[in-house]
Amino acid sequence: MNVLGVLEGKTVLDVGCGTGQSTFQLAERTGTFGRVIGVDIAPNSLKIARSRTIHLPQVLLEQADAAHLGLPDHSVDVVYSRFGAMFFSDPVQAFGNLRRMLRPNGLVGFVCWRSIRENELDYLPLEASGLTLSEAPHVSFEQPSRIRNILHAAGFAEVAVDPFDAEVSCGDIDQTMNVVTQVGALGKALRNSPEMRSAVEPRVRAAITERVRGGQVGLIAATWVVTAHNTDI
Repeated sequence: MNVLGVLEGKTVLDVGCGTGQSTFQLAERTGTFGRVIGVDIAPNSLKIARSRTIHLPQVLLEQADAAHLGLPDHSVDVVYSRFGAMFFSDPVQAFGNLRRMLRPNGLVGFVCWRSIRENELDYLPLEASGLTLSEAPHVSFEQPSRIRNILHAAGFAEVAVDPFDAEVSCGDIDQTMNVVTQVGALGKALRNSPEMRSAVEPRVRAAITERVRGGQVGLIAATWVVTAHNTDI
């Protein structure tokens, strides 16, 4: 979020807000005189987000698709998304609609995954499992050239795509197993082939056990941090 700059008093649109963690953090930065609009297509996630932000009068939550969100033109200072933009069915249309809502020189900033092979969080469990993944929509933005082309086609300028790596932890071995077998590359593979779970889990557990430090499993997450501006006057 640091790339978004000072948010005090601004209106921020949180796209793909999910259960509201990022919305809550943005509300802390915008302050009581700012506004945060969280948008997601999943009603169950929004229900949790509402429970987390109900005490924040500056937060508004809406169920909508980014491509069809109907906020007024030039009503938002900043658009933010944490691991949501990769799932746009028509990214040019979605980003074009988001740019319409941005004020002149408004900023869009989002974080997305790089390739599976660059992400231990994805690649290490998948490789240990022996399974393969033919399609991974969560890494649809793995190529920076594609990101730039989409944003330029949507009318954005001053596009920056910067790599950011961090060691992350889901907790201890059991907690990490719970995460990597349900989400990400391995989670998708097991949803497609659930009969493989009993054979896969011991191999994955052995692999992540080697990455335990101080009782926690640490794996590298490789992302792109993307910013662009609406230069329309």
